[in-house]
Amino acid sequence: MGINEEETLTATLIDPESLDSPNPAYQKGETQESKCRDAWAAILFYAQLIAVCCVCGILGVPAVRRNAGGADNLVEGRTTDYTGLIYVTLIAAASSFALSTISLTLMTTCPKFLIQLSLLFSLLLSLLITATSFYYQQYIAGAFGILFFLLSCCYACCVWRRIPFAAANLNTGLTAVKRNGGVFVTSVWITVVSFGYLMVWMVAMVGVYDATAAAAAGGGNVEGNNVQPSWGYLFLLLLASFWTQQVCQNTIHVIVAGVVSTWWFAPDEASSCCSVAIKDSFIRATTSSFGSICFGSLLVAIIQTLRSMVESARHDSSNDGCAAFVLCLVDCLLQCLQGILEYFNKFAYIYVGMYGYSYLEAGKNVMTLFHAKGWDIIIADDLVSNTLSLFALIGGGLVGCVGLATNAAFPSWLAGFEGAASGIAFGFAFLIGLVISSIMLSVVDSSVNTVLVSFAEAPEEFQQNHPKLSGEMRDAWRLVYPAECGF
Repeated sequence: MGINEEETLTATLIDPESLDSPNPAYQKGETQESKCRDAWAAILFYAQLIAVCCVCGILGVPAVRRNAGGADNLVEGRTTDYTGLIYVTLIAAASSFALSTISLTLMTTCPKFLIQLSLLFSLLLSLLITATSFYYQQYIAGAFGILFFLLSCCYACCVWRRIPFAAANLNTGLTAVKRNGGVFVTSVWITVVSFGYLMVWMVAMVGVYDATAAAAAGGGNVEGNNVQPSWGYLFLLLLASFWTQQVCQNTIHVIVAGVVSTWWFAPDEASSCCSVAIKDSFIRATTSSFGSICFGSLLVAIIQTLRSMVESARHDSSNDGCAAFVLCLVDCLLQCLQGILEYFNKFAYIYVGMYGYSYLEAGKNVMTLFHAKGWDIIIADDLVSNTLSLFALIGGGLVGCVGLATNAAFPSWLAGFEGAASGIAFGFAFLIGLVISSIMLSVVDSSVNTVLVSFAEAPEEFQQNHPKLSGEMRDAWRLVYPAECGF
């Protein structure tokens, strides 16, 4: 980094020495000059998109055509038809969109009740697991079920008093996005784009598998269907998939942050379905701030890819006890790193959407803001996020059931997978449902987190522009966090 770049970065960061004063002063974020930031990450992302599309066209499309036409594969005995799997994927995607729309509608009508319901659902689920385990005489599993139920009860008792706080934040966030309904349309469009990429990626994966099988057959190193690409190919393919998913999800996050912050400071510009705020936020997220989005997304995607490969290695029956133990430790370490990065990204991208900072500048500034306000404990409150995650998981499970029903209604679609047809139908549908539900519900999560950042930075502007909502939030915050709220 050059001297000029260091001076620019230092000038845009909040001075940490101000935290030592009794009433630490912090500076508000400032709208940055419109220019591309972290452009290298955007270039690299576009390069992987082009690479995946090339693999899809060169290897994937011919492989799918051969298999769909029933022609003999290059490996004797392998005549799997992937057309049915594509049909199941399309049905699962349509079902996921419908369930996500229903979930968003419910959240706008009764946020407090849904938060309470999510806590009660975890208690009922633990009771169901316990009862089922004892019914089938699985006493060890039943004992763990009782332990999980007791822990869930303790958690519910601890967080129950914070429900008004979470509901007030959720209500404000939902109000902001309801006044700018076009942000849901934008999120659906981005989700459709991500789904289209997923289809291209699946075809590319089929092409890589078939090319690997052909190479193994040529060398005489193939046994039935036991053919897998090398770890290098798998790493690159998984990285491309995870990275694209993260970029789509974080792009929605940045767009929502820009729209909600505009509604917060200048409601006249963000009070319609097709408001100026939506257009400006979308343009900024897909141009000048896109490199910052790709940068943070790449870091998380690398860890997700490594975790996926470690988990695959853990299920290898050839591993001895020592290797399995080391892999378990590595998996735990990667899980911790992923959690830290996702926590950092969640708030960093809000400043990216609000002011157009680069990725690292945004993360440092927003964390310094919270620390200066003494809100470290408040931003650790994930009650709303946990509720949304539960809804996404339930949505994935329901879509998985749709996959099973589809397989039962049209068994010929996955007949080539023989005994694994039901598992594949549920697995693919569940994965697609979980991904799409997570992206759609991320609109709500992003809105709530932006409300938290904006309230930390500009409560006076909120009181001036939205006095009713401000009064509700102040009352809820005084009730739950009387010492930290500062008013």
